[in-house]
Amino acid sequence: MTDTARTRMAAATTALLALVALTGCAGVGAGGAPASSGERTAEASTAPGREAALDPDTVLDCQGIELTAGALVERTPATALPAELAALLEDSPVVPIDDLDDWFVAVERDDHVVLMREIDPPLDLGGGDVRDFDLFSASASPGAMPIDDTWGVDASTSCTPRIDLGGRTPAMLALDPEALPQPGDRELELLATEWTCNAGEPATGRIEVIDVEETSTTVELVVGVAPNPGNHDCPSNPPTPFTVELDHELGDRVILDASVVPAHELVEFGAIG
Repeated sequence: MTDTARTRMAAATTALLALVALTGCAGVGAGGAPASSGERTAEASTAPGREAALDPDTVLDCQGIELTAGALVERTPATALPAELAALLEDSPVVPIDDLDDWFVAVERDDHVVLMREIDPPLDLGGGDVRDFDLFSASASPGAMPIDDTWGVDASTSCTPRIDLGGRTPAMLALDPEALPQPGDRELELLATEWTCNAGEPATGRIEVIDVEETSTTVELVVGVAPNPGNHDCPSNPPTPFTVELDHELGDRVILDASVVPAHELVEFGAIG
């Protein structure tokens, strides 16, 4: 991306903040970053190819935008879009796509197009919030910021796709720095930061370990938070301790957050992976 394109993208993204109300409020500031963390980029350990194990029709959520697991596997090049639409998106005065070759099509309908590109290395915002993709959404919607008489931009953000948690809300997971896991452990002491608004209070009593899958090399966790009824302000939510029991000693296995696709290795809270 050229310096000019970066400047245009930054300015346009600032203009879109009013439209992109797609991030949760768990410890987030503008753009979805934890309020106590600056925007930081670092390597994040993932389990590539996990999306291929999902049913292609499995619906994933990426900052409020729905796509299928199959779209992540197929990664149809954005250059395959109809030429007129591709040119429109590349030259958009709202959020221009500087190099269509870097993007793939996540959603393509007559009235809605979502493009994504992999962030390498992933964007690590701390506290377990790791973003693997840039996402750009355009639609023929009255609420979108107009590009022309038909199309407009309704989202420009970074995200990582998440699986459906069956009514629970997402949480960002991290290792508890006061009780880092040891090879002989059969209990994991972890921290979960609730993604949605909870008036800056912990999620005590509402964290649910939905699934634990132990393999010879990994411990894969799916964790959600039972919703807290009512309306709540959105200051930063603190991490909440919780425990996961294992069938076998941890050994040298990697602990993964499998609620996101690709799965992420858990790192110490406050550290950059």
